[in-house]
Order: sequence, then C-alpha cells, then structure tokens
Amino acid sequence: MITIPRERDETGAVSLVTVAIIVPATMMVILTIVQVALLAHARSVATSAAQQGADVAQRFDGTTSAAEAETYRYLDAMGSRMLTSRDVTVTRGPDQASVTVTGQVFSLVPGIHPRVSVTSAGPLEQFRPPVDQAH
Repeated sequence: MITIPRERDETGAVSLVTVAIIVPATMMVILTIVQVALLAHARSVATSAAQQGADVAQRFDGTTSAAEAETYRYLDAMGSRMLTSRDVTVTRGPDQASVTVTGQVFSLVPGIHPRVSVTSAGPLEQFRPPVDQAH
C-alpha cells in the first residue's frame, strides 16, 4: 500500500503557542488586579489602625505606649497577614498627637513588594475650666 504524504496541519501548533503566551499574560493581569485590591484593603486597615491609636493618644490621659499598644492590637485583629513588617510610630506633643503605621502588603505578583504608610493626627483633649459668665 502506498501512502500519499499530506501537508502538515500546523493549526494546533499555532494554538499551542497562542495559549502559551496568552494564559500567562492573562494570569499576570488578574494577579495585578487582585494585588491592587489587596493594597487598597491594607491601606484601609492601616488607616483604621492609625485612627484607633490616635484616638487613644489624643485622650486627656493618653500616653504614647497605650496608643502604640492599641494600634498593634488593632493590626493583629484586622490585618496580621495582610500587613507584614509593621511599624507604629506615636508622637504626642503639647497640642497634637499623631500615629503613623507603615508596613509591607502581602504580595501575589512576583517582584512587587508594595508598602503603605498612613498617618492619623489630631489635637489633644484638654480640660478647660468653665468661664464665669456672671456680670
């Protein structure tokens, strides 16, 4: 029996190359979108933690150590895996207190290590005696 050679169909090869290029590119786009969402969530957690700490630092009887402890407590409860390498800085001056939260965001995209830094500040609570309004 004699077989007649046929032309080789390379449609499958083209499809394989196309898939090999498009699938990884699509996955990177999806991972990047998810990474942006993780960054937004981590920023939200850091902002809330800084505000919690600033509320404690702004109290009439507030201290920097109590504000720092409250900030770390909040971070542990809300974002222990989301925000790593965390650092909390609390400053309390004569009129104002501020809390800065910095950390590295959990990364899904290789080679990208986003960081967030958020500061919350406000005036200290102060006791002011009532002004005598009597004439």
